Amino acid sequence: MGKQGDILLFAIMVISWSINYPVIKIALNYTGPFTLLFYRILFSFIFIYIIFRPKLHLRITKDEIVPLFILSLLNVLIWMELWFLAETTISSSLTSIIIYTYPIISTLMAIIFLKEQYNKYVFLGIGIGFAGLLVIFSNSLLSGFKPGIIIALLGAIVWSVGTIYFMKYHVKKDRETTNFFQFGFALLPSLLIAGIATPSISIFEPSLLLILLVLIISIPGTAVAYFAFLHLNRKYGVSTISSFLFLVPALSVVFGVIILDEIPSSYEIIGLALVGIGIYFSARGTKIKASAKPVS
Repeated sequence: MGKQGDILLFAIMVISWSINYPVIKIALNYTGPFTLLFYRILFSFIFIYIIFRPKLHLRITKDEIVPLFILSLLNVLIWMELWFLAETTISSSLTSIIIYTYPIISTLMAIIFLKEQYNKYVFLGIGIGFAGLLVIFSNSLLSGFKPGIIIALLGAIVWSVGTIYFMKYHVKKDRETTNFFQFGFALLPSLLIAGIATPSISIFEPSLLLILLVLIISIPGTAVAYFAFLHLNRKYGVSTISSFLFLVPALSVVFGVIILDEIPSSYEIIGLALVGIGIYFSARGTKIKASAKPVS
């Protein structure tokens, strides 16, 4: 695939991830966050298998079970549930801005816990990114605090911890297979949590519209986007790809305006700009290795 093809693939990846946020907001009108997570995991698991089947190595040893299960908790079950819960109280665009402080947080964690090499720009990026968070939090305190802001930030932190866990303990599976097992191990816990959290709602009787929304989240928003991410990451490196991840929350804001009529405040725009700059410099300022994280 040539450079123009890679640009197209990158565009598909960014659009797929960014549109997840308003689509999830819509889906939450038809079911709760716990049931929605179960269906996202189920369909993502199926379509990741379909797309990556030739590359998957499905034999697993007993020594790999615990690390993969921990990864599934951090990188799928907990962080995605926090994301969905955040969207029940704040806008999809604000959720995406806070969630995408993840590259900044994971860079800082990699420097502290993994002793990753970095240059003079990395702390500039981290500082600017956290300044963006402060702008968002200050506005929230002035206009009426919403718990979704804290929940979304916790989601970003958990996602970062999952990435650092993978990098530190070097799960001995290729990234396609690791990602497949992350969704697989999260499937039963997500079903149990959905059943306990919403016992009066039959999770096995979803509406047709809900199924269609979950298919959008699961096929282009997860499986196809991850295929693009892996291809581009192998060709250009994780720091190059990560430095442009600010486009995801930026486009999420645009889609939020178009699809949901969510008009961001001036504080959110300033926060987005600062977080975007922070992502760019923090990604460019470190030699952080690729992870097996499933991206949003």
